[in-house]
Amino acid sequence: ERCAIAYDFKSFVTAGARVAFDTEHGPQKGTVAEIKPDLGNGQRIAIVCVNGTQGGAPWHIPVNELQRVAA
Repeated sequence: ERCAIAYDFKSFVTAGARVAFDTEHGPQKGTVAEIKPDLGNGQRIAIVCVNGTQGGAPWHIPVNELQRVAA
């Protein structure tokens, strides 16, 4: 049986992290380019690059909506 490591992954989302997230277009996987605060509410927003989507434009996803992608 595998043991889960208990920690808040969200605090470890940094540039270069591989992440997954759900969208209205289905699940996506990409790489975090940078983290920025939302100027309206201070929430951390990840700028995520996903190859072959949105014409190359990055996705702006709240860090709390990201899941870790195993290496």
